[in-house]
Amino acid sequence: MTDLLTVIEVVIMFVIGLIFIFEGYTLERIIITFIWFLLGFYLARDILALFDYSTGVIPFIIETIVGLCFASVGYKLERIALFIAVGYVAFLAIPEYITINNQIVFFIVRLFIAIFIALLALRFRVLIYALVASVLGATIIKRAITILFPALSGELMIAVNIFVVILVILGIISQLEEHRRITIN
Repeated sequence: MTDLLTVIEVVIMFVIGLIFIFEGYTLERIIITFIWFLLGFYLARDILALFDYSTGVIPFIIETIVGLCFASVGYKLERIALFIAVGYVAFLAIPEYITINNQIVFFIVRLFIAIFIALLALRFRVLIYALVASVLGATIIKRAITILFPALSGELMIAVNIFVVILVILGIISQLEEHRRITIN
C-alpha cells in the first residue's frame, strides 16, 4: 500500500510539475498568491520566534492565518504584489553580493537596487513568471524522481540535474512562445 501511495504521489508531482513548466505564465495569479502566502507565513514565524513562541499548534495556526491574509493581498493586487515580492527578495539577497561599510549608504543602495529590479520584473512580467514557474515545476519533478529513486549515484544525479535544466529551458521557451501566440491573435 505504501508503494502504491508513493507512486500516486510521484505521478501527481510529475503532473503538477509539467503544468507549471508548460503553462506557468497562465497561472501567474496562483504563483504570486503562493509566494505571498509564504511571505506572510515566514514573516509571522520570524516575529513569533522573537518572542520564543515559534513551535506548536497555535503558532502554526497564527502563521497560516497571516499567510492567508498576505495571499489574499497578493491575489487581489497582483502587479503591486509582484513588485513588492521581487523588491523584497532582491533587498534580502543584495548583501550576499554587495557590502558597504556605511550602514545608511548601504541601506539606500540596497533599496534603489531592489526597486530597480522590481521595476524590471514588472516590465518583463511574463518572462519572470515563465522562469519561476519552470524552475518550480522542474524542482517538483526532481523531487518526484528522488522520491521514486532515493539512492541515485552521483552520475545519475548529474543526469537528473541536466534533465531539470533542460525542462526549465523548454518550459521558458514554450511559455514565451504560447504568450507570443496569444498576444498576436
